[in-house]
Amino acid sequence: MDTNSATSESKTTGATAANTNSTLSQIAGEFNDALTSADTNVAQGVQALQQVHKARLSLLTRTAATLQAQYGSDDPRVKAAQTAVTATTATVGRIAVVSRQLASVVPQVSAKGWALYGHVFDDEQPAPKPLARYTVFLVDDQKTYQEAYGFAYTDETGYFLLSYSGTATGAGAQGKAASGAAPNLFVEIADTKAQPVYLSTTRLQLTPGIATYQNITIPAGSQPIGDPPEAIRRVAMPSPRGQSRSKGAKTS
Repeated sequence: MDTNSATSESKTTGATAANTNSTLSQIAGEFNDALTSADTNVAQGVQALQQVHKARLSLLTRTAATLQAQYGSDDPRVKAAQTAVTATTATVGRIAVVSRQLASVVPQVSAKGWALYGHVFDDEQPAPKPLARYTVFLVDDQKTYQEAYGFAYTDETGYFLLSYSGTATGAGAQGKAASGAAPNLFVEIADTKAQPVYLSTTRLQLTPGIATYQNITIPAGSQPIGDPPEAIRRVAMPSPRGQSRSKGAKTS
């Protein structure tokens, strides 16, 4: 093959590769746009459903009040109306939980890091309520606070975010990881008085480069399950203004 032919073939191959890469990039972009559009449509559908059930709840509540005023609280019609109000309130609450999840922006995660985000609710009936100014942190099998991964406060919607860059060094969790024995991690949550009220029974399944979402429900009226880690005791008292604050992992 002469030099001109080789040069021509090289240019053709390069052009084909460039066209292929361009096509793949276009397909990837269209796929991402389709997913975003689908997510948007689902979120809009959930919001519409929530509005419908809220309107129904308002009507049922007025009807129950009218019947009670007319017939008294022991009347079967009043009891039936109140049962309908309770059931619809629970439905509205469940839809609100889904709506908050769909509205949550997926955090950006580095290739070596990970993120844990979600919402904290109580299980108060008939509908769960978000728990604000609670402290979310991670512990190992011995319930030792893993300071390298930081902590987060829930905001008024119960939202929290723990983000780890994958670059923390030092004692504790990272010391174990460096020795080849990364610790099992569990979610622990302290209330507004810095008292632990929740400890997950299942270890976290965290994957590098991935943000994991969790809805965490804490039984209403939960009693403290032990003393908080000293490091958490010092910080787990959010400001009276109720502003969400967080502390990321230590970095080298």
